[in-house]
Amino acid sequence: MAGNVLEVKHLRIWESRTGKVLVPDSSFRLAKGECLGIVGESGSGKSLTCKAILRLLQGGLSQSGSILLNGISLAGLSEKEMRTVRGKRLCMIMQNGMRAFDPSRPVGAHLRDTMSVHGDWSSMEIEELLHEALMSVGLNDPVVVLGRYSHELSGGMLQRLMIALALALKPDVIIADEPTTALDAVTQFEVMEQFVQLRVLTGSSMLFVSHDLGAVKRIADQVIVMKDGEIVEQGTPSELFTRAEHPYTRQLAASKLPLHHHYMKLMGGAGFAER
Repeated sequence: MAGNVLEVKHLRIWESRTGKVLVPDSSFRLAKGECLGIVGESGSGKSLTCKAILRLLQGGLSQSGSILLNGISLAGLSEKEMRTVRGKRLCMIMQNGMRAFDPSRPVGAHLRDTMSVHGDWSSMEIEELLHEALMSVGLNDPVVVLGRYSHELSGGMLQRLMIALALALKPDVIIADEPTTALDAVTQFEVMEQFVQLRVLTGSSMLFVSHDLGAVKRIADQVIVMKDGEIVEQGTPSELFTRAEHPYTRQLAASKLPLHHHYMKLMGGAGFAER
């Protein structure tokens, strides 16, 4: 892995009206082809950090600091330029798939529109790319799936659709923000395997955000731990989950990993759980 595709330097997020600081000073780097896990409980600042990278913070929130994508400052881009970056170069896979799609249109319309905005493919090429991507994530009847509305599909299928879109676009960075939280345990396992495959097939760098340390351990090369908006520890999964230095990291590992290991053993045996 050579070079950093994403650099976040001294990111600060605060409430504009009250001045309350939500993320005081975060800095991290994402190397080309690397998966960086961000873990922490709800309210730790994980999702805010992702939205700040994409410049999608809600009204009432402000940010400062430097965010570089392949050496280019995102702060210096106009909103029109940012719209071209989102999707093709920075692709976000959200927590709730239902919110990602327009409920008044078939999901295929959303995917085709996104592909047409971010590439110069013909309609036939877009169709071929989408069908191939859907098949790759286990949606084996692309014509039927693309014709469905979001409310007709399960949460797991909607997550697979977002993964398929990332697979077709091959962005520089994929940001997955709590992508398995709304899914049942078996579907979580299946979708996690799709994320592992996504890394292999696209070569994209990935920010994988989760409160589930087991999921992060499965996919991440490096991990940062956030608490109350601050990065309290950083290291490899094995370093953090077996010999963490910060009490908060040790607490997370103690509460989450035993349950995850039990589930992995049920799904694939003790040997699989140790992979």
